[in-house]
Amino acid sequence: MMRYLLFFYIFIVSGFADEYINLGKFKNDNSIFLQKDISKLTQKFLDTSYVSNTLSNIEINTSKENLTINFEALDCFTFIDTIEALKNSKDLESFKNKLINTRYKDGDISYLKRNHFFSDWLTNNNMKDITCSLGKCNKEKKLLNKNYKYLKKIEMVQRDIYYIAPEDINLSKLQTGDYVGIYTKLSDLDVTHTAIIIRKDNLVYLRHASSKKKKVIDSLLLQYIKNKSGIIVYRSIN
Repeated sequence: MMRYLLFFYIFIVSGFADEYINLGKFKNDNSIFLQKDISKLTQKFLDTSYVSNTLSNIEINTSKENLTINFEALDCFTFIDTIEALKNSKDLESFKNKLINTRYKDGDISYLKRNHFFSDWLTNNNMKDITCSLGKCNKEKKLLNKNYKYLKKIEMVQRDIYYIAPEDINLSKLQTGDYVGIYTKLSDLDVTHTAIIIRKDNLVYLRHASSKKKKVIDSLLLQYIKNKSGIIVYRSIN
């Protein structure tokens, strides 16, 4: 995993945690906290640089976690939690509070309380799993992080995961702002990538931080997932 790119950040010490904050081009633009149209909000982040594992590094100190906000460098998961927090904010302080409660269980800034898996959003955030409402779905029992394969000090979680194959998706039921996880057949992982649904010009896109293109881009949903096992779809009920 990649180390923090510290030069991206402004270092701030608060009473709760160290904060790394970089608002980039939005530093003096409060409108980013007021935009509620998800298509317009996420469009502001198109071409933003992709940086892998923005919250982690090889020698991560699991006893200490910093609140990281970086509008200039996102991975697929920090992209979606940033958007979820922004759409419910009105200024920087309310955004920070929303991000903390989106990213961490019980709003506790801690590596152990961080939502590491996409399916954590279903149990810890105001999300509804709409996967099976899109068509014929499948269920698999997962043993997430078995034998600490992906995350040290994070206990294995047994979870039933529902997913839908590409050919079974009723596209008309997807809405702009729905959150998508690319399902994996691996028994110890739920998804390999995350994205946001955007409907435009009568087509359905995934807007996502792409590791291949190294930036936030739009990809046609069906084209992107044609060789994938399926997707998981959550809808915010906020």
